[in-house]
Amino acid sequence: MNNNKKYISKAKKSIIFMLILAFFMINSCEKKENWQLKNSKEQFLVVDGILTNEHKNQTIKLSLSYSDLNGSENSISGASVSVSGDNKTYSFHKDTGNDGVYISDNKFSGVVNETYTLTINYKNKEYKANANMIPVAISNPLPYKQIQGENMFYIVADVASFNPDVSSMYEVTLDWSEISGYEDLPVSETTARMFFYNLTTIDVNQIFSSNNETILFPQGTKMTQIKYSLSPQHEEFIRSLLIETQWHGGFFDIEEGNVYTNITGGAYGFFGACSVVSRSSVVN
Repeated sequence: MNNNKKYISKAKKSIIFMLILAFFMINSCEKKENWQLKNSKEQFLVVDGILTNEHKNQTIKLSLSYSDLNGSENSISGASVSVSGDNKTYSFHKDTGNDGVYISDNKFSGVVNETYTLTINYKNKEYKANANMIPVAISNPLPYKQIQGENMFYIVADVASFNPDVSSMYEVTLDWSEISGYEDLPVSETTARMFFYNLTTIDVNQIFSSNNETILFPQGTKMTQIKYSLSPQHEEFIRSLLIETQWHGGFFDIEEGNVYTNITGGAYGFFGACSVVSRSSVVN
């Protein structure tokens, strides 16, 4: 009995010692810094554009950066925009109905395995970006599940579904505005648009990221799923963007950094070329 007491006493001392050691180790890693934060008023061009193999008027969105927290997007006009590739050049003009959006003069579709060059001239500066359109890998659509005992569903898409060989992006549009009981509700409560990503890597901050909102929708919802191919550069942009946004605030955050961009000339954002496959269905 006395030996047991001695053993317990030694164990307690060991635990206390380890706790004290951990306390000093944690505090020894802290270093006070007096950061002089500057609210820079310099604005940079931000590009958001995806060229697809769909035959349509392609679009490029342009805006200016802002430094204020939760600031408003600053769309621009007066830019000259064109896309060249497949031995052709396509001109874009300002869409009067959408702020900052430039739309191609004519409908056209991108060609798989072609490289396209975006050229933007704005305020006497030229910006360029190259994007290669790779084939889209055909696969099963994103699955959805029903909540037990309820007439509500949700999209199933988690880190376990990643593909080590092929990266892709899914755009899911939901519409249940015509279902009985939902007809008189505002659009914001009867439609949803979500994006999901399959990347060729798994990040620890992705696995332990903070919880995201789960969108619930009723039986009879119209669902459209569009799958986009992602080039290695496009995947790098998506991954760096997720690290700074959706995966930020988890248990294993990394040091903040700049989001990857393929725009030259001092601009931000990304210009991509994606082949797509689309599926439409009714949830039942």
